[in-house]
This record gives sequence, structure tokens and C-alpha cells, in this order.
Amino acid sequence: MPPLKCYPCVVCCKRTKTAERRNLSGEKNKEIRKYLVNKLFIRPQEVIEGVTCNKCRLFCGKEIQKKPTTKRNAEYLDKDPDFIPVVRSSSKHYIDCRSPPSIQLKFPSTTASHAQCVVCKRHGPKLVTVPNSARYDLFLKRLIILPQGARCCPGHLSGEYFSGFSCEQIVEKKSSSDFNRTEITNLLKQIRDIALKNSKKRIDFDSPTSLSESDIYNLTGLTKANFDDVCSKIQDSPMRDSHCRTIRQCIGIFLTKLKCGMSNRLLSTLFNLGRDATRRAISSARKYLVETFVPENLGFEHISRNNVINNHTRPLAQSLFGDITKPAILVVDGTYIYIQKSGNFQFQRRSFSMHKHRPLVKPMVFVTTSGYIVSVMGPYMGDGKNNDANIMTHIIKRNIEKITDWLQEDDILIVDRGFRDSLDLLNELGIKSEMPSFLGRGEKQHSVEESNTTRLVTKLRWIVESINGRIKFFRYLDKVLPTNQVPYIQDYVHIACSLINRYFKPMNIGDPEADELLGAKMLFLSKQINELKNKVENDGLDKRSYKWSKIDSTDFDIEFPRLNEEELRNLTLGTYQLKMAKSYTEEHFDSEGRYEVLISAEDQCLLSAKIQSRHISAKCYQLWISFNECVVLGWYCKCKIGGRVVGMCSHIASVIWYLGFGRYTDKQFRINNWGQYLLDAKNIPEPEEIDASDDEATVTEE
Repeated sequence: MPPLKCYPCVVCCKRTKTAERRNLSGEKNKEIRKYLVNKLFIRPQEVIEGVTCNKCRLFCGKEIQKKPTTKRNAEYLDKDPDFIPVVRSSSKHYIDCRSPPSIQLKFPSTTASHAQCVVCKRHGPKLVTVPNSARYDLFLKRLIILPQGARCCPGHLSGEYFSGFSCEQIVEKKSSSDFNRTEITNLLKQIRDIALKNSKKRIDFDSPTSLSESDIYNLTGLTKANFDDVCSKIQDSPMRDSHCRTIRQCIGIFLTKLKCGMSNRLLSTLFNLGRDATRRAISSARKYLVETFVPENLGFEHISRNNVINNHTRPLAQSLFGDITKPAILVVDGTYIYIQKSGNFQFQRRSFSMHKHRPLVKPMVFVTTSGYIVSVMGPYMGDGKNNDANIMTHIIKRNIEKITDWLQEDDILIVDRGFRDSLDLLNELGIKSEMPSFLGRGEKQHSVEESNTTRLVTKLRWIVESINGRIKFFRYLDKVLPTNQVPYIQDYVHIACSLINRYFKPMNIGDPEADELLGAKMLFLSKQINELKNKVENDGLDKRSYKWSKIDSTDFDIEFPRLNEEELRNLTLGTYQLKMAKSYTEEHFDSEGRYEVLISAEDQCLLSAKIQSRHISAKCYQLWISFNECVVLGWYCKCKIGGRVVGMCSHIASVIWYLGFGRYTDKQFRINNWGQYLLDAKNIPEPEEIDASDDEATVTEE
């Protein structure tokens, strides 16, 4: 197949389409031909045989109307030492006619084509012109000259620059480059501008190479790709670049403040901006993130109920509390944002928490059992009138974010004991609630049934506490905020939660098969009784008259089962108790390094121990463990939840962990005692006794 004939414009050298092509022959085009030959120095033969595009034809027509063409004096041109005639080639590549490329430098260069990508060599049609900033950046990084007008695929650009991988793929075609005076001047000016810009900036989010992946994460808490995504959400907003900062720099300043909790004064030093410019940048970023980014990632209106059930509910939650209808299960709790004491005494009283004994405000957090934040409402006052129950009642009766329309009958809210006064209102709406049990008046320990049902609730409720910790990952929300920031606390919390939802990994999705097995096991155990507890109470194992033999674990000759970590997790049904086991074990060792337990004189497969409370120095909890050479058969402790059989308390777990696993490992699990580096006012030396014979009153002169 013969190659297609192209008709380049004699002025701009671009290939012309049929509808835009205009011949230069004929009497009516005589003035245009004269202008092209005399003003643009195009060869007459090319003008007669060539064509122009509409754009260049209109340009020439306007120039002819402004200044009629006149013949140049050949003698004057010959005498002019600065005049350099332009040699016009038949090549279709564009050459700036205003200053010929007469200077050759030993800089490698690549070809420039409108038909194919300069990076991957893919042919059009969806190619874009390479920005000048990308051309200069390529020269600074790789010392390669990219001619003006080169094209590339849009995917190779990251903003106004080549991406890191694309920059490495560009191959040099020639060992030298031809320049005109204008191009050299522009190149030097651009290098000077970049040098001045870099000298003024200390932290630069605009340049793709100034900050590494770890630098961006340390400053903002996001990866580089996530940071780019946040900036892309703001591009469609009314926010614009200013003379002192760009949109990316503005978002970077705000996220650095949110993540690191820095003051505006410190931020102005790091980003080399004035304090007023820093304050305006933070205000603009906060405003437009709330308008464009938050509604897509937070609130009951941004996610459907079916989406929560199908994609954000852990299978274990449906196994423990759900049914065949698969209700929506949410975990609700309040978190605290501490503020300074206000000079307004009324607000000071209303914001002071008698529970925490300090001024604060309370956002109310609604999360799924996988850790996805559905909504954050508030913040509310911190006084006693704004407890969890009253806040829930306010949310339901005001129907904030249309929550009563979102929740349906038989949906489940997992709450803590502070919501007990709002349970009747939830029941009236048909919403079920799951809450840990209360100790009755005069009681010191939960019954076995209450302890078991409480464990079912806490197995799922821990997720909201972890989410509250994730919110405090943004250190600005973990600090004591000045009172002038109270109007913006809601915005900061909403932005932080939106970032967590969009970019952070889920806390715990759960494996469907493993969760179903675990849920069935916990439901079965919750209906069992604690036989060892009955034996302790009936046989008087807690009486002083019962005989026990004290032994040291180093000389422990009883065949206590040896367990691995998976078997320990199967007993505790969680990891929290095992994390506490090391600290309890450390404290149970005496000064001589002995771990003492008691063995029953009547039953060698029954042991007892007294574990020090980690909260109260004057209290120890006595526990009993029944075992054989293969498995642990039962346990009972006198702490508040020590009677449960769905898992066990941390006191029992510490003894089982040490006897079945810890004493066999070579790893050091001793916990550092940091108190040895501090002084203790309790340690006051006893006064020395003075011998009566040294008293002056007893001395008699002779």
C-alpha cells in the first residue's frame, strides 16, 4: 500500500486536513505569498507549491492589514552583520523562524513527533503536548533535551511532570542538540527560576522528587498515591493556586498539621511561609476538604444499609447476634477531644467532665464490626448532662443524618454500660441493643451466665476503641486544643475519619469459615456452667483448712500440658489476655526469681495461685486451674469476670501461659521497670538511734 501523501502547512509545518487546507497559488493569494517570502523568509518555490492552514492564513491576513509589505533593501541586508539568512528545509518538523537553530551543543536529545508518544512510541490519537516544566525537569534529571511540541500519552504525566518510571523510559536519539538563541535564553531562565524556587522551599509537595514515599507518610500519614488522590478531589473545587502556594502545597500543610499536631508558627518555618499565609492555607484546605472530600466518605447518607451488611460486617458478628435476616450491626461509643479551660465560665462548666476531671468535647462514633466508620456526630458538651445515653436520645429524637430512616427493625447496636438509660427508646423503635452486664448491689462477681454474655459483647465492642485510637493517630486531635479551635473540631474529626475510611486498611474483616466456627464455639460455651467454680464453693477449696503444697515452677514435676500459641488462643478466645500475661508473670516472680504455685494435696491435677491485681496494690485474686497431661480442663478466678467459661480472665491466662508455654521459651519476656530511674518519696531512711551514754545530761564532771 503506497504511503499517504501529507500536506504540511508551510508556516507551522503541521499536517493539514482537507477542510482546513488552503492553496497559495492564484492571483488572489499574491499578497500572502509576498508576506511569506519577505517576512518569514520562506523559499518562493515552497510557497507556490505549498498550502497553509486556516489559522496561519488568518494570521498572515491580519499582519498584512497592519503593515503593508515592502521590499527589503538587499544591499542593507548584506551590510547588516547581525542578519543570518534562514535555510528552509523541506522537512515537516517545525523550526522557529524567528531565530534559526545555529548553535550546536553536546547535549543528547530525543526526537519530537506529533504522531507518536515520546516515551512508549505508541501512535495517537489521544496524545498531549509535553509541558515545558516536564521538558526542563527531564533535562535536570537526565541531561536530555526534549524538543518543544513533543507529544506523550496522558498516563506518563504526573501533574506537570513526567512520572518517575516514564522519565527513565525516554531514550536519547542524538548525541548533540541544535539551539537557537531564544531556546538557550529560556533554558537558562527556567534553570534560574527552579534554583530560586528550591532555595526558598524547605518542604515541597509540588515536586514529585523532593519528598520520598516515607517522607510523605511521616508528614501526612498517607502514601504518595493517596496524597495525590486527595489533591485530585480538590481540583474541581473553587480552590485555586495563589502567589505563595499551590493546591498541593496547601493540602500538604493541612495534613502535616493534622498528622503531626504542629503549631502554625512551626509550620510557617518548615514551609517557609508567613504565619498569615500558613493560617489561610490551613483554613482553605479544611474548608474545601469538608465540602468535597468528606461527603463521599463519611455519614449515614454516603453508604447504604445493604452495603454495610454485605461488605463491612464481620461474619462473627452475624454468628453471635444475627439471624437469617442479617440485620445491620453497628458499634457505638463516644470519644474525647480535650480542650483548654475557657474564660467563659458558663462554657467552662458545660465542657468540664466529672468523669475525666478536665474540659473536653465528645464526638459520638458509629462504626461497623469490621472497623468502617459510618458516621461521627457532634461534638457534644462534656458535662454530666451530655452522657452517652442522653447523646443517643438526642440523636434519635432529632433524627440527625436521618438515622431512624437508615436503621430498620431488628437492627443491632452494640453499646457500653453508659447507654443503659437510652435502651428503652431503642426498644420502642424496634432496635435491639447488646450491652455488658452490671454488677448488682452488694455483688462482687458476675454470675457465670452474665460473664459469658458479657464476653460475647466485648468480643465485638473492642473495635470502636481501636477506631478511637486510630482517630488519635492524627496527633492534632490527641493534643489539648485551644478554645478558639472549638468551632473547627467537627471539621478536623470528619476529615480524619474520612481519610481512615478511604485509605486505611480495615481493622478486622474476618475469615468467614473461621468466624463461623469461632461463633459456634462461643455460643456453645456461653450456655455451659463452670464446674470448677461449683467444686471450689462446695468442697471449700478457698478455705484455709484445705491443704496445699507450695512448689516452685523451676522444680515443677507435675505434668502440666505443654501448649503452643495457637492452642493458647483457642483457650482464651482472644489475644488481649495473652498480651497481659507477660506483665502478670513478671510481677508474680519473687525477688529470688521463683514462680510459686500451690498444688492440691488430694488432687495432683489441681493447682492454685494468687495473682496481684494490676490496679489495686492491696488486692490479690486467687485462682484455680484443673488439668491433665494433655489439656486444661477448667478454671476459676475470684475476680469480677473470673467465673466465665467463654475464654478466661487475664489472671488465669497468665498462669496457663507461663506453665504451658513461657517457661519453655528462650525469649526474654521480662518487662522493664522504669521506676528505677525515678526517685520515690516513700523511701525515707530510719533515724539513727542515739546511745543514752552519749547524752550530755548523763555526763558528770569529776
